[in-house]
This record gives sequence, structure tokens and C-alpha cells, in this order.
Amino acid sequence: MPHPPVDPGFFDKVNYVIDSWATPCEAPWYIYVECLHPAALEAFIVLITFGWDDVARGYFRPRGLGKRRTGKRKGKFRKAIPRFPELGELIGENIPGAERQKGKKWSELGKALWRIDGVMQRGLFWWLVVDVTNDFAYNFTSCLYDTHWCRASALGRFSWSEPTFTAIPGGLWIPLAFTVLDYEFPFPNWVIDFGNAGTTGCTASCAVNWKLSTFGPPASSFQTRLVDLDTGEVYKESGVNHLDPQDQSANIVSGGVGPGGRFQFEAKHNGMWAFVGDGVVTALANH
Repeated sequence: MPHPPVDPGFFDKVNYVIDSWATPCEAPWYIYVECLHPAALEAFIVLITFGWDDVARGYFRPRGLGKRRTGKRKGKFRKAIPRFPELGELIGENIPGAERQKGKKWSELGKALWRIDGVMQRGLFWWLVVDVTNDFAYNFTSCLYDTHWCRASALGRFSWSEPTFTAIPGGLWIPLAFTVLDYEFPFPNWVIDFGNAGTTGCTASCAVNWKLSTFGPPASSFQTRLVDLDTGEVYKESGVNHLDPQDQSANIVSGGVGPGGRFQFEAKHNGMWAFVGDGVVTALANH
């Protein structure tokens, strides 16, 4: 995930926004709305903020500075591009006495200076719009990527699932395999029946379902555990689960794995045979 620059300039902000949207965190819609509100409010305040020089321009600017248009020049270009109203000039134009002031005659030199000022103010205004848009995008993405949702999305993670069921014998701890990749941004990563924690370590979780077998004495208790693949150390073990009214059961286990560790999930039941599957294994890297 990109990080905001310490002392962002104009182009630093632009690059940050581009990097942010290039690696979206796919947060829920309400996270975007929450982050949009403060950024939009700040942009609106900047756009309507004015100075006394804007009021003075609205008060003193004479009428009739625009170029005269003939009938031939009208047509499809008749309507000028709409301009965002400047609050300071609107206030100046409506101050008592402004109409009388605007009716005063100016020399050609004075009118020329007013026209130059108008061009400069128009250019500065659109530069302000660009700057406000840039700041708005930067503030919005900075708020978004500072949320817990987006911070977590930058961490390595994976999810593998196993939609089918496999028959395993009872009384033994049997490694569980997950063969369907949902997503993976290593590290950590998963390789069929074991995982790698990566350099920061991770929190790994597993959930599986159980079904009874008709061959031999049926199982009545079920367990899963998280172990170190190389040393056999048990990181976490679920409690003993029993059958529900539909003669099925489910196990969930979650635990931490240290940096550089390889881990595995194992399952066990007390019958002769039982079916295990329809599960998922996930992991999220530590910060």
C-alpha cells in the first residue's frame, strides 16, 4: 500500500493518488462515504473562501469590458463556458453604490488593465480548481488508506478452500489439504497441505465440516489443530466437537505462527472412518 509523502508537493500528491488507486483496498462503500465527507468539505470551503481584493474587484470593475460580438460570430459558440461564481466578487457587485461606480468612465488604458486583470484572475481561478481537485483526491485517498480496512488489505494474505469431502481413518492426526485457490498475496502462502508464514509471521485459521461414514463404528467427537510442520509443535488446538442434530459437526481453529515457520492443519476423530472437507484455510501476515 502506498504511504503519504512526509512533505508532499503538488506532483508528490498526484503520484500518491495514482499509486493509491493502482492498489485499491476494495473497502465497503460506507468507508468511501465516510472518507469522502471531510475531503469534500475542505474542498468546498477553499472554493468559497475569498479576500477583500475580490470584493474590491467586484465593486470597481467597470461594465462593458468584454469584446463586442457581431451577429456573424454568434451561433454554436453563442453560449460561453459557465464559470464557477466567485463569492467575493458577487458580494462586491451587490454593495450599495456598486452600480454607480460601475457606470463611471475609464480611460482606454484603465480598461486595458482591467481586461488584463480579468484574464489573470480567470487563469488563477482555474489553477485554484486544479489545486483544490488535487488536494481533494489526496485527502480522500489518505483518509481511505489510513482506515483499518485498507491497512489490513496491504498485508500478505491468502484463502484456499476445499469444496469436496475426504474419508480419513479415526484415531490419527491427518493433515488437511485445500486445493482451490480463492486469493493469495504472499507472504504467507499455502501449498496444498501446508503453509509458509513469511518473514513477519502470520495468523492462520482453518474451518472444516464433518460427515459420518457408514463404514464401521461412527465417530462422535472431532478435533482440528494447527501445528509446526517441521517440529510438530502444537500452536493451537480446537476443543472436542460433537454431532449436531443433523449428524454433522464443524471445527474451527486459529493461531499465530512465528516468522519463517511452516505450518499445517490436522484433523482427528474417534470413529473408524469419517468425511472431512467443505472447508477453508486463511492466513494474514503480521504487521
